[in-house]
Amino acid sequence: MVVRSKSMVRCFLLSAGVLSLSGGAALAQYAGQAVASPPHPASAPASAMHASFEDIKIMPDDVIAILTLAAPELTTSSGATAASIVPGGGSSATGLKVDSRGQIQLPYLGTVKVAGMTPPEVASYLADALKERGILVDPQVSVELMQSPSRVITVIGEVQRPAPLPFFGQLRLLEAISACGGFTSLASHAITVQRLGVADPITVEMGADAKAAGLSDIPLLPGDTIIVPKVGNVFVVGQVRNQVALPMGSNTPITVLRAIALAGGLNYGAALSKSRIIRTTADGRHIEIMLDLHKVMYGKQQDIALASDDVLFVPSNTFKATVAAGGLSVAAALAYESAYVTTIAK
Repeated sequence: MVVRSKSMVRCFLLSAGVLSLSGGAALAQYAGQAVASPPHPASAPASAMHASFEDIKIMPDDVIAILTLAAPELTTSSGATAASIVPGGGSSATGLKVDSRGQIQLPYLGTVKVAGMTPPEVASYLADALKERGILVDPQVSVELMQSPSRVITVIGEVQRPAPLPFFGQLRLLEAISACGGFTSLASHAITVQRLGVADPITVEMGADAKAAGLSDIPLLPGDTIIVPKVGNVFVVGQVRNQVALPMGSNTPITVLRAIALAGGLNYGAALSKSRIIRTTADGRHIEIMLDLHKVMYGKQQDIALASDDVLFVPSNTFKATVAAGGLSVAAALAYESAYVTTIAK
């Protein structure tokens, strides 16, 4: 009887075509982030929040604004606003344009060469000149760089209209993103800013709370390149209703249970205790993180937040899959299971 039972088991397994997942991937227990973490808060390096516009040297074709207290004839006006920034050029900025020789024309002072100086240096120079010529006793002058057509801020990646933007004084990150039409639906909110003269890229986390947007809205400098990367995907395959690739949300992690729900749920033939996550490490290796979905669903094992490019694989339970396919009657299925247990015991 035992021999016959063994024969039945062998025939059944051969007819069912049992497959195992192989390929040299290392097996591992899960040791990373477990339950869905809260959304990443908005953040940016403290140094990036204090970008110094005062170090920018004025160039020919720049537009500058000058404010001189008690001397309106030495004061320019500017209507530059964030809404006026248009990819490809154009703005409502008005002020003094530096000519091709790097000079401006001012009442009382005539021709003044400002190219090569920073705005504070120009302000100091004008104040000294007004005092030396006896025009003002104690001149209070401030100078601001309003527009620099020869220098741009480049926005690339997942925005509606990637484009170079003309530089405006005090332009900030959110204004630049808005000028390019905003994020696409696949945009990651972890943004990289590459800055001239800075070795390491600046990483800015936009966050999900609009009230905290100021924590990531860094000021931009001429020559900055803003890179908005594409959000990653996780893949759900095997015994689920719909095998899908799920784009990861910018702020809300996709956990194992959420991924299964988005895939339409599990099929009857799923081997819950043999599920696994196939993950690619930074050095290109593949590891398999073993899961027991039954324990996860009943709170006995923590739900797991999936990483970009993870593959959640739910294998088949041969016995249940065969029953579901109508290959065995209930009685035959029970007989098979009994025979299998008897064989293993022997």
